[in-house]
Amino acid sequence: MTKHAIAVGPLHGVRVVDLTTGLGAYTGRLLSDLGAEVIRVEPEGGVQERRQPPHGDSGLSLAFAFTEAGKRSVLDDDIDLEGLLGTAQILLTSDGPATLRTRGLHPDDVTGRHPGLVHVSISPYGLTGPYADRPASDLTLLAAGGLLALAGDPDREPVRAWGNQTTIIGGVHGAAAALIALHSLETTGRGQVVDLSVQEAVAHSLENAAQYLDLEGVVRSRVGAGPVESGTGLFRCADGWIYLVGGLGGRPLAWSAIVDWLLDNGVPEADALRGEEWQERSWRRSTEGSAAFRKIFEGFARTRTKAELHEAGQSRGISIAPVSTPADLLESPQLAARHFFQTIDVDGQDLRFPGPPYRFTGATVAPRCGPPALGEMSEPKSEGNNP
Repeated sequence: MTKHAIAVGPLHGVRVVDLTTGLGAYTGRLLSDLGAEVIRVEPEGGVQERRQPPHGDSGLSLAFAFTEAGKRSVLDDDIDLEGLLGTAQILLTSDGPATLRTRGLHPDDVTGRHPGLVHVSISPYGLTGPYADRPASDLTLLAAGGLLALAGDPDREPVRAWGNQTTIIGGVHGAAAALIALHSLETTGRGQVVDLSVQEAVAHSLENAAQYLDLEGVVRSRVGAGPVESGTGLFRCADGWIYLVGGLGGRPLAWSAIVDWLLDNGVPEADALRGEEWQERSWRRSTEGSAAFRKIFEGFARTRTKAELHEAGQSRGISIAPVSTPADLLESPQLAARHFFQTIDVDGQDLRFPGPPYRFTGATVAPRCGPPALGEMSEPKSEGNNP
């Protein structure tokens, strides 16, 4: 796909003005994938995300290339921002209310001047409340939202997941909210403010912690490689790891199928797994029981690949999946058949980008080109796009 390839998506004709920091940039990328014209307004020298490591061969930030793919760039000194907002349907910001106020971009001000605009305000803690203007980072938002309490081994301190996960979580929620508000705009002709707190978005994404509390009265904590449950968790195999679910919540969901699988493949030690103690919830959830099962199963799995175990286990109705590495994903026949990865020219280098996980009949949804050169859009279009 060339630098300026044109792809028509469901949001074709929609203009988005992107004034975000790194915290909100992914929302604009998702809207661009859907066909919107996303204009990134940058200061002289560009946003600091352009210099964020790691860098590609040309020196461009790869993280920036990912979040800015398909967007256009204009320098704030080269435009009349008010005029540009008058041609847009969506404005994206990601500062707290005090900073927005100093820039004249607080939603109360913007919506007064542009009543037909959807202002998606993504901020660490939202526009109201005692924390509204507190500074935040990916680490502090993971902590404030509760997700950090679930990450890591139980006998060690919490561990932050790699990358800026809160920007992705907030970005996905921001894009979904923007689409709902855009639908309202197109049906009523009225814009509105979307006040998105990234802390709340993280708290909304606590895996199955809420269900554990509701169904079992258990407050989840860090479990490392997985719950202490015989037959469930990560297990080594010949070329990496697989994840197996033999039991959950103390119930032996696939226990008989796993034991039969092992015995059918000449693992005589598996006969011990038919003992009466393995029918006891307390034993299956004990450290000793889990260690005993692991020794038997990994003895079987260490001579087999992830793919072999996945196919064989699935054929027996066992919930099992390979732990795919990035290299595995690039070679996945399923992802290849669905054209998930897109090759895009970024500064003369072909890079493979992950595409959206959804498809639309009769519309192209994908990153249409690489990230924009700084200020490449010298004269934004002046025609109005408002419905």
